[in-house]
Amino acid sequence: MKYTTDFGYEIKPVYGPGDVAGIEYERDLGDPGRFPYTRGYHANGYRGRMWTRRMTAGLGSSRDTNELLKKYREMGQRGGLCVIHDRPSSSCIDADHPMARRENGVLGWPGSSLLEFEELMEGVPLTGQSITLLGCCAPSSLRLAYVIALAEKRGDALAEIHGSVTESPFSNVFGQTDVQPFDLNMKLFLDTAEHIVRNRIRMRSGLVGQHFQESGGNNAQVLAIELSMLKEVCSRLVNERGLDFDDVMRLPYQLVSIGTRFFEEVAKVRALRRMWAKMAKEHFGAKQEKSCQLLIAVHTSGRTMTYQQPLNNIVRCAIQTLAGAMVGCTAIDNATLDNAYAEPSPLAALMSLNTQHIVAVETGAADVVDPLAGSYFVERLTSEVEAAGYRILAEIDARGGLVAAIESGYIEKMLNEEANKKFRELDSKERLVVGVNHLAIPPEEEPFKIPVREVEASDSEAIAERMAAWKRTRDMAQVEASVRRLYADAGKGDRFNLMPAIIDAVKAYASAGEIIGTIRVARGLKYDPFDMIRCPFALG
Repeated sequence: MKYTTDFGYEIKPVYGPGDVAGIEYERDLGDPGRFPYTRGYHANGYRGRMWTRRMTAGLGSSRDTNELLKKYREMGQRGGLCVIHDRPSSSCIDADHPMARRENGVLGWPGSSLLEFEELMEGVPLTGQSITLLGCCAPSSLRLAYVIALAEKRGDALAEIHGSVTESPFSNVFGQTDVQPFDLNMKLFLDTAEHIVRNRIRMRSGLVGQHFQESGGNNAQVLAIELSMLKEVCSRLVNERGLDFDDVMRLPYQLVSIGTRFFEEVAKVRALRRMWAKMAKEHFGAKQEKSCQLLIAVHTSGRTMTYQQPLNNIVRCAIQTLAGAMVGCTAIDNATLDNAYAEPSPLAALMSLNTQHIVAVETGAADVVDPLAGSYFVERLTSEVEAAGYRILAEIDARGGLVAAIESGYIEKMLNEEANKKFRELDSKERLVVGVNHLAIPPEEEPFKIPVREVEASDSEAIAERMAAWKRTRDMAQVEASVRRLYADAGKGDRFNLMPAIIDAVKAYASAGEIIGTIRVARGLKYDPFDMIRCPFALG
């Protein structure tokens, strides 16, 4: 058994005053609500507002997911909803595409048109809760357009709708499924972000460090990647799009993964708050204190949920949820006991939501802000992971920033080496996982069988056939007019914002494949990323 953190710091058997001798309270910690925000952004913590408690939804048709959202509400989901795209709509191909017919609704919601979003949100209010839609960068602009179009159709004031519908293009590099080229994703992200900021729309953009950690990265690497993503995105919005940094900082939030190494995860999030506060003030010259406060949401780690002995995952989820609460996150969406098998069953979803409620109201963890502050061990760990994170951040900066580090292969090599190290530790039993390489039992002796929720091939095909039939009912004159405008705008250069044209196309019920395909053609790419279907419009 090894006694080191996942980033290589050797853990001593006991910690005392000498381990925190270099820490100055006002400089390095400060009270909650005061710079550098190591201890949190609000003086009263959860006494003022409890974190958003939610589950990720998305399986089967839009109507299926709509029913699930309503069921989650009955189960105790509070403050917001969270829906994830399936693989076809994440890649901006339509449900009737040949590559989509067996994938529709399998690992998420088939959100490839405004029609699907209308059905997803039927009977579900856009206001009074946060609306979070996840699933790669490419459809981010479409998701924002869906919200704008439906709000207009319902007569809801856009200023009263809040949540997150956009993701940075780095998600696609660190583990998400997306077939669009990086430069196109970056352009669409910047267009969407600029539109949100200039129109003061209350929609956040997720910078998802979770994917890097779930793919094997360690805590120090994750801190460096998260800070690099923020630095890259904020710099581009300021320098290329002419936005004020303090306005830009109304946009991003960080979605972090919380694993089972409890104290290390607590230290990581505390260090992230402190590191961002310093970067905002020292690098970007933040004028407003709010700009130094990075909104942080937590996803308990799906990577740690094991296929073997799935009931053990309830314990893992509880530990991770407690860590998220201890560090003062603003929202938690939980992995579930059946995470390694499929999308959550009703039983698994109920257990995960109840885990959040138990932590919130029974443990006392929400009663005190940053309750682990002052622990010799936690404060030393916070400083150690921060220092290790800065070393990796310096390596990335020396290579010209995150985009250049990705293009050179540095990030991929770092991630692969770390993931392989973890596998070696599992094989050698330096790292123990109960039920996997420690206290394992034969599968036939497993006393609990997972009630797996499945989408049949016929269900996916039905979604495809419905899409094909619906396309024939549209006002094609409106669709074609909106697509021609989009094509013309897409030829005006990377800094010409396409969001107004995308919104018009969405309102005309152009599909995801049609909208992104049109932009691809204007950029000299093939209409279909898989080169299997022809462009249905006369463009050019």
